[in-house]
Amino acid sequence: MKRTLIFSLAASALVLVGCNKANQQEKATVEEQPVVVETEENEVVAQEANQEEEVVETVVAVEPAETVQAQPTPVKTQPKRKPQPVVEPEQEPQPVVEPKQEPKQEPKQEPKKEPVQKAEVKQSPVLMTINGKAVTAEEFLYIYEKNNQAGALDPKTMDEYLDMFINFKLKVAEAEAQGIDTTESFKKELKGYRAQATPKYLQDESAMDSLIEMSWRHMAKDRRAAHIAIQCSHNASAEEETEALAKINEAYQRVTAGKEAFEVVARELSSDPSVQETGGELGWITPFRYVYPLEEAVYNTEIGQISPVFRTQYGFHIVLVEEERDHVEVKASHIMKMVPADSLDAPKRALIDSIAAILTPANFAEVAAEESEDRGSSMRGGSLGWFGKGMMVKPFEDAAFALQVGQISAPIRSQYGWHIIYKEDERGIQPLDSMRSGIHRQVMRDERAQEADKSFIRKTRAEYNLPAEMSDAEVKAYADEHLEEKYPELRHLVQEYHDGILLFEVSLHEVWDKAAKDTAGLEAFFAANKKNYTWEQPRWKGYVIQAKDKNSMKAAKAIVKSATPDSIQSYINSRVNSDSIKYVKVQHGLWEQNKNAAVDKFGFKLKNAEFTPSEEFPIVECVGQKLKAPAVWTDEKGKVTTDYQDYLEAEWIKQLRAKYPVVLNKDVWAEIKK
Repeated sequence: MKRTLIFSLAASALVLVGCNKANQQEKATVEEQPVVVETEENEVVAQEANQEEEVVETVVAVEPAETVQAQPTPVKTQPKRKPQPVVEPEQEPQPVVEPKQEPKQEPKQEPKKEPVQKAEVKQSPVLMTINGKAVTAEEFLYIYEKNNQAGALDPKTMDEYLDMFINFKLKVAEAEAQGIDTTESFKKELKGYRAQATPKYLQDESAMDSLIEMSWRHMAKDRRAAHIAIQCSHNASAEEETEALAKINEAYQRVTAGKEAFEVVARELSSDPSVQETGGELGWITPFRYVYPLEEAVYNTEIGQISPVFRTQYGFHIVLVEEERDHVEVKASHIMKMVPADSLDAPKRALIDSIAAILTPANFAEVAAEESEDRGSSMRGGSLGWFGKGMMVKPFEDAAFALQVGQISAPIRSQYGWHIIYKEDERGIQPLDSMRSGIHRQVMRDERAQEADKSFIRKTRAEYNLPAEMSDAEVKAYADEHLEEKYPELRHLVQEYHDGILLFEVSLHEVWDKAAKDTAGLEAFFAANKKNYTWEQPRWKGYVIQAKDKNSMKAAKAIVKSATPDSIQSYINSRVNSDSIKYVKVQHGLWEQNKNAAVDKFGFKLKNAEFTPSEEFPIVECVGQKLKAPAVWTDEKGKVTTDYQDYLEAEWIKQLRAKYPVVLNKDVWAEIKK
């Protein structure tokens, strides 16, 4: 649980309210879609990157997989580097990367640290000093404008706001004087809030925007491709890498210059375990389904052409891009009856036929919830959400895409069982603006995010003239240390976190906790201000006693009239009730009319009061009195406590203004008010 800082300028100070907020995980999806299940043409099982559905046991939702059946089939992972051409057509093949060489043992040298440039921060004029500490005009304007935006509940003029801002800063000064900002808990909390705010400043936004836009363009088209893969892990020896390079170069040469059929060469040379059945066919490719180097090769290669060799952590690959189509998605629901491999088909077919006979678009969701054996979708009325081609087994996909919108299919059979499909809608790619945040989340989970990270590292090195010996991690740490110098909005936000935490802690100690615990002070404050606490209507204060019998009632009333309020319940439990039987119930309170039927009848003694006692406790009486106004401070506990806090705060502010000198630069103040 984390404390969220909510700032609002109200009453006489900038008030920091601490509240609890449960951690939430954004659903990292562009659209909810079923997990990919490739058809029998390709035995690869791959996970759609934006899938976070519950695990179920059907064709449309299976256990999300982060692995492949066997290497070197491409899956999502970290790229070694961008694809590089092996050879130009009609030329002798050259290796895509140099074979590994045995490393030479060089003496380790400490990197030479060069002077670096420091970002220049434009100095804002000092608006005031509080206890000798400067507060800039920029800081004041940041807080003022943030709390007086259009739609603010209680907008203030600059003059009105200035007084509250000074009070706020005086409290921060007192917190610093008490050393709250030196405690480990403060440092840890501030560090945590800053860490939440900085990630967007530690990436190349233009590079990230380019990646998002590129991914969106790719998502607009599906591409069908085949591949040849030669297994070679990144941990392979130099000899193994040389051998793998020679083999992929041979494949590339034979399908380009040699004009041999791609599937023939694939069956002969490819390491893909499904190649004998598929001929290297991957089916339809969409973004985020496979490792980024493969996706990049597929979308950067012309239709009908073969890509240059590229590297993944599984080995070396080439792809043949066969055709392209516009991306289309359908929104559908289904009802399923599973047919296990070792069971008879006829009973389930008869059952699905009987269901189909009663289905309409209006009752489909209700019937799916009751009848479907797909547990994941039945909870949603059979809904599968949006999905594209290549994401379902082929019989299901063919039927879903062949339907007209609003149409219900006849029962269709897949290897998992029988299905009835209701096609709810169909669409193409959505506008970029509506998909940007979802694609951004996918990119951040995908290896292509490294491209934006590398761009940030390059630009940071150049911007600060950092020495080449600094590692990427050191470069990023250096950039992080200087973010506030470069980004004023972050500097102000971190200062706001800093002051807000201090304000909360010092106010808790000086006002809120003090008011809550100072019973004598509350009593004295109420006595001195009793005229401020009145009621429009009288109230009844006392006890509602419910008893099983007259003897129990008599004993309970005697306890209520003689015992102190804090001990009444314990005496009732020990002297009247027993461990096994409850003879009496006692309720204490302060009631307005028409808030409690028993009090209306036996306390206020209203003639028209309607009250019927329970069978368990048929005897009811009230012991107490009717009050025209609060008798003690606890009769208006909430209001008195709040007013006492305001009083303590006002007295505290007087002390702080006497303790810490405030000097306002009138020239700067006049300038920013223009």
